Amino acid sequence: MNKVMIQLTIPVTGNSYDILLPKVLSVAQATRLIASFFYGMMGGAYMPNETAVICDMESGKIYDINVSVDMLQLKNGSRLMLI
Repeated sequence: MNKVMIQLTIPVTGNSYDILLPKVLSVAQATRLIASFFYGMMGGAYMPNETAVICDMESGKIYDINVSVDMLQLKNGSRLMLI
């Protein structure tokens, strides 16, 4: 399978979403894609910028933007947050 289903929480909004991410994306690409999607979906209520990061929901560890989603070894159901 070339994609992984993650649960993404956006603390600013208090909402969680299930998102299917292609494993070939870098964390930087995934962050930009997710941030721009939520910006449009929320009608500008969420204003991402270049400092937005994806991190592990449990540990708070910020993921390296230079690695691929595949290299993170995320599993279906992994819990992440966008801050």
